[in-house]
Amino acid sequence: MSTSFSILGAVVVFAAAQLLLRKDAPAYAFLLSVGAALFVLLQLGVAVQELLRNVLAFSRRVDGPAFACLLRCAGILLLTDYARTLCEEAGADTLAWCAGFAGRCLVLAAAFPLLEEICQKIWGLAA
Repeated sequence: MSTSFSILGAVVVFAAAQLLLRKDAPAYAFLLSVGAALFVLLQLGVAVQELLRNVLAFSRRVDGPAFACLLRCAGILLLTDYARTLCEEAGADTLAWCAGFAGRCLVLAAAFPLLEEICQKIWGLAA
């Protein structure tokens, strides 16, 4: 919990400093934002390691193909959301919408085998 508060506090301070520097020294504001991003990523290192340990423990308890499908879907969602956010920040709203829509379609396509298996089990129980 203390990590999240320290990250939140640092982000607020970095954002305020970046807003002050943006008008007078845009190059320094950019360097500050890159430094802030590196700081946040370094602070998240321990949390990401813990998350990966938990994902590995969870994968041992769950069916292999189903877990692989869920990980694939999560990866697609993260990448397309990142691409959508970049497009929005660049001012390309239509392209951002297309990236988000493509992500949803790709997740549906990746999850289709799992959905098909679930439907077959439901129909098998209903019959």
